[in-house]
Amino acid sequence: MSILAILSLVVFTGCGGGKKRKAATATAEKGNVELNVTLSGTVKPFRATVISAPYTGYLRRLYVNVGDRVKKGDPLVSFSPNLTDDEQLYPIRAAYPGLISQVHKLDGDYVVQTGTDAKVLKLEDISSLYIESEVPEADIAKIKAQQKATIRVNALPDRTFTGDIVQIFLSARDTDNAWDRKGGTFPIRIKVDDPIPELKTGLSAIVEIVVDSRKDVIRLAQEYVIREKGKSYVTMAKGNERREVELGLRSDAHVEITKGLQPGEEVTFPIFDAEE
Repeated sequence: MSILAILSLVVFTGCGGGKKRKAATATAEKGNVELNVTLSGTVKPFRATVISAPYTGYLRRLYVNVGDRVKKGDPLVSFSPNLTDDEQLYPIRAAYPGLISQVHKLDGDYVVQTGTDAKVLKLEDISSLYIESEVPEADIAKIKAQQKATIRVNALPDRTFTGDIVQIFLSARDTDNAWDRKGGTFPIRIKVDDPIPELKTGLSAIVEIVVDSRKDVIRLAQEYVIREKGKSYVTMAKGNERREVELGLRSDAHVEITKGLQPGEEVTFPIFDAEE
């Protein structure tokens, strides 16, 4: 038997002669329709300071360790250009209360003023935590200050957080390529309402922002609505009647039906399968 004949037999058997199975149905119901914008983001502290070597020399004394909490004015680290014992040390002090989240050097290390090797420690003000994200220009008109956000952190899958948008850039982030015409993104900042110790800075997150909603309206699963020539239709399960409907708010899951359906009415669409 030729390969073509085998393929033809497989296709005929799989199609089952075009027999029609019972179509899936859905029922119009009362409920809420929410339009969300979903973004990726990163957990950030209220503010952070990286202490680097002010000049090439030696780290004479490190006053803190990772995990230490410091007060404003506490000494953090001192440097000197050489290792003479009689030299007066003037430590760099904390500008605000915070947590020492990173320490990269040890007492006596030789440090260089420039480059990545100059970084010594990081001080973070975690009195509040934020999610920093960027909104594509296609969605920026939907985003407003004080909108609520649902936050899911990849490292904490069993916990959901909430927050409010507290800052939106008024211009798009500058692109590295001046010839880029794809459009920019707008940085935003979301303050987390209920942070916990496990919510550490730098963790990645997914943010859902409710940008519009309709409460207690007639809704239907969106895949049951057919759109043709600027109009919308559904197929009624009883009698296969095709009925025109008018739509309101649309989300990924549901559409609001403003005219043409009542709660409890059932709609369908035809599906073809290999068996009855």
